[in-house]
Amino acid sequence: MVKFSVVVPTYNEEKYIRKTLQALKKQTFTDFEVIVKDGGSKDQTVKIAKRFAHKIVSLPDTSAADARNQGARYAEGEILVFMDADTFLLPQTLKRFNRLMENKRVVGVSCRKIPQSGNLIDRFLYEFVNASTFVSSKIGLGGAHGNCMLIRKRVFEQIGGFNPNIIVAEEQELVRRASKFGRYIFLL
Repeated sequence: MVKFSVVVPTYNEEKYIRKTLQALKKQTFTDFEVIVKDGGSKDQTVKIAKRFAHKIVSLPDTSAADARNQGARYAEGEILVFMDADTFLLPQTLKRFNRLMENKRVVGVSCRKIPQSGNLIDRFLYEFVNASTFVSSKIGLGGAHGNCMLIRKRVFEQIGGFNPNIIVAEEQELVRRASKFGRYIFLL
């Protein structure tokens, strides 16, 4: 069994998926598998992903939550990491997540978003979203970004995964349910 199963939902993501998966290959922590859950891409997403991912799951889905749940069904890791196809993790990210998850009271972790562009407006908007997510985590309203979050697989399964009927902010609802089993951390 691997430590982490990284689930990356995709749909026509050929523009970003290579860079996302290459960033995963550069992780200093290596005990993980990569599962690309594709929802029927018409472009080169699956072809590109096959070069980097351990598993490709090609099934139709109804939402990002549904896609994440489907990918999680194929996971062998004890901790599920959910990423978007346009999210690039820094090389130390999984190593840091591993250290945090050594605390058995922690059920999950999410971290701040940083825009790819250096545009001042983008940076301001992202920091506003990061601050509001941090505050929501402190007052029990959620506290995660779906583009990069993790949760213990046993907790994920116990709460029934993401609610596939929620189209926006499904990660907040999942975190509220998961927090009943332990601490969910949002990193600034």
